[in-house]
Amino acid sequence: MRSDFMLALQQLADEKGIQIEAVVNALRTAIMSAFEDYNSDYDDIDIEIDPETGDSTVYANKTVVDVVSDDVHEISLAEARSYDQTMELGEIFQIDITPPNFGRIATQKARQAMQQALRDAERLEIYTHFIEHQGLLLVGRVTRVENRGVFVDLGRGEAIMLPGDQVAGEFYRSGQRMRVLLLEVAEGGRGAQLRVSRAHADFVRRLFEREVPEIQNGLVDIAAIARDAGVRTKLAVRSRQEGLDPVGSAVGMRGSRIQNVLRELGQEKVEIILYDDEPRVYVANALSPARVRNVHVDLSHRVADVFVPTDMVSLAIGREGQNARLAARLTGFKITIRDASEPAEALGVAEPDGTPDEEAKQDDVDAPLDEPGLSPESDSARMAEHVGRGVAGSGS
Repeated sequence: MRSDFMLALQQLADEKGIQIEAVVNALRTAIMSAFEDYNSDYDDIDIEIDPETGDSTVYANKTVVDVVSDDVHEISLAEARSYDQTMELGEIFQIDITPPNFGRIATQKARQAMQQALRDAERLEIYTHFIEHQGLLLVGRVTRVENRGVFVDLGRGEAIMLPGDQVAGEFYRSGQRMRVLLLEVAEGGRGAQLRVSRAHADFVRRLFEREVPEIQNGLVDIAAIARDAGVRTKLAVRSRQEGLDPVGSAVGMRGSRIQNVLRELGQEKVEIILYDDEPRVYVANALSPARVRNVHVDLSHRVADVFVPTDMVSLAIGREGQNARLAARLTGFKITIRDASEPAEALGVAEPDGTPDEEAKQDDVDAPLDEPGLSPESDSARMAEHVGRGVAGSGS
């Protein structure tokens, strides 16, 4: 059965949300600090706390020697054996140096040190807890909304969502519960500094990982994400298992999985596209829902000229250039949209030195992307486009 002393320590640990070992260590540190104020001669000491009574004993660590030259750090073999017959030269002997009435003195002097040690232990416990959850989704409650940010209670700590981490068009109010991405955990003077986000691209990544089992178990991989928070997101997926449709897996039966993601994102549109190792196909896929006729790429400079039918130019570019901009961020290519009805004057523009490779040029012209085997519009891609447009709005 636990003593009253240990039960009191356990209660204190529960109140602070820390382990009882941390409380005992804090108490030991506080007693050591009190002893150092009382007696500064000994610098190698151990504190032992009786778990039944809470009484503390101070021991000095001394090396057993033949002839003592330092009374503080050494003890003779004869004296050591007067306490313990098994002691040998070179061993460490602990001798009780607890001052008289030290319990009362320690109680008076250790209080402040104990409080500080507990605060340090509490901060460390909170930091350790949250650093394990960095990069993951958490559910919090808004405590207050200020100009400098939205403060969110995460249970064991309060986080801030800076203006840049907020989604344009979303309104936050005190008491509101919402899902956030724990973006950063830093140590600060007042404990762990927590930063959360709803605008980061990984917020969408984690939502899909949560909804799609194939992503959780590694059968489907999210290759890249490009996001304009609150407006539109493009997500490129690929399969790690032959025969598995990654786009269909992410969309779900009748769009059930993507619907759950869209409910969390509000008005934001989401397009799922198929990643391809062939840059030309990948760039074409990224410009969905526009239909692409041909792509000319310069791999060394990451430049892509994309030829689309005349009636697809505005769709490929998107409202205020958004579709092309997100496609560029998704693929890592600088993309220029060109009208395929005038291909002659545009050929070779992806070659910075102005001397395009004639063979590469010819390949681009003679191998349009709408040939079988090169089409960017698989059945699953069309399904994702349909879901994205029917649920999340126009793709333009």
